[in-house]
Amino acid sequence: MKKCFRLVALSLFVAFAAATVLAFVTLGRPDSSEREFSLMLAGRINDTVMYEILRPLLVARTLGSYPAISDWFLAESEHSLEENVAYMQRCLSAVKEQFGYTSAFLVSDASHCYYTYKGLHKIINPLDDPHDMWYPTFLKKNVAYDIEADEDQVNGTRWTVFVNCRVTSPDGRLLGVCGVGVTMENLQKLLESYEKQHNVKINLVDANGLVQLASNASEIQRLYLNNIRLDPANDTYAVIQNAHGFRISKFLQELGWYLVIQTGKQKTGYKMLPLVLANCVAFFGLLLLAFFLSQLSTADVAARSRDAGSIDVLTGLPNRNYFTEAYGEAGVFNTTRYKTIAVFDIDRFTAESAVRNGNDIIQSVAHIAQRLFEEHGLILHWGGDTFLLLLELDMSEALIHCRSLCALIREEVHVTVSVGLARVELVDSIKKNFHRAAQACYAAKAADGNRVMLGGGY
Repeated sequence: MKKCFRLVALSLFVAFAAATVLAFVTLGRPDSSEREFSLMLAGRINDTVMYEILRPLLVARTLGSYPAISDWFLAESEHSLEENVAYMQRCLSAVKEQFGYTSAFLVSDASHCYYTYKGLHKIINPLDDPHDMWYPTFLKKNVAYDIEADEDQVNGTRWTVFVNCRVTSPDGRLLGVCGVGVTMENLQKLLESYEKQHNVKINLVDANGLVQLASNASEIQRLYLNNIRLDPANDTYAVIQNAHGFRISKFLQELGWYLVIQTGKQKTGYKMLPLVLANCVAFFGLLLLAFFLSQLSTADVAARSRDAGSIDVLTGLPNRNYFTEAYGEAGVFNTTRYKTIAVFDIDRFTAESAVRNGNDIIQSVAHIAQRLFEEHGLILHWGGDTFLLLLELDMSEALIHCRSLCALIREEVHVTVSVGLARVELVDSIKKNFHRAAQACYAAKAADGNRVMLGGGY
């Protein structure tokens, strides 16, 4: 008995310590309201950044299509260098004064003269000056315009966002490159004000995650960001939750960069409430500790015995036994976690197994399913070439993922699968939910497979 009391006393100490730590950790975890606020804030920051950079983009593109510039480039060889410099200087000074940009330039493709509002800056020659590699690099991209961060060699090597645009003749022949530059100082101040006001970190990065714009100049083109979703085909906000908040990213089509925002949390007094509640829960939990300890050893042995028969040896996935023990096929779902249920079979598996190793096929299919769904629910190897998915995704999201499953398996494993997808109805039995998905799977197979069919009730 004394030993038991000593164990309870030790457990009390550990429980209070753990509850306190847990509460403070809870203060750092974002909730759904903070997620929505973070997305609203990301939208505001996105609008601010786009407004500040799209203005010089519009000016640069207008300058590139200005007939007075293209006509002069066509006749550049007919004028003296002094005349060319004076004319270009007047044009670029007008742009600088009217719009207030720190840099405005024109580069002739014929003479490689680099004109600025100050006059002739240099003759572009990448062999002598590696910094001039930006010019042939831009031309090789064969795009109408490009945006890049670089140090302005004309204005004290200050970090500047340059907008480069092609200048072409009426028949489409390349005449040169024009552009304007906006120093990052104002943009950095804007980012810094948002960061201080909302406890966030803001960066613009390229397709490799290399920082191109940040409030801290030491990070520019030196720091790489990871754990972000870089998908140029998706212009919506991608959200990844971490211990400190949310990391939100969005591809800015006009810039070719990604906006990345890391949100955090201000610790406020009312969020101490979880600490008090956790300690109260610890008190009540300890009242059951003695009984729990007496049962722990037996329960552990039983659990190990059960788990041994609940994992499929071939795929490492939970199997039908696991499902039966967790939910009972004749019962109803005891959780609202899952929104959709899917059943999928490998098409013509018997024929495929005759010419290939069937186990290898099943393992490959299982690995692809894990890659796609392990963060979104439960994957089970139901038996043979049949798999079951319990997904936390709604129907529209689940349908997209299931179609991706079909495409990836066909591409990587060179077999096809038929998928039946149905919404989980909590008022129905698990067996009825499974039946709807299975019937849809059979319908997909009857339609020659390699497709997703929706079950009844959707």
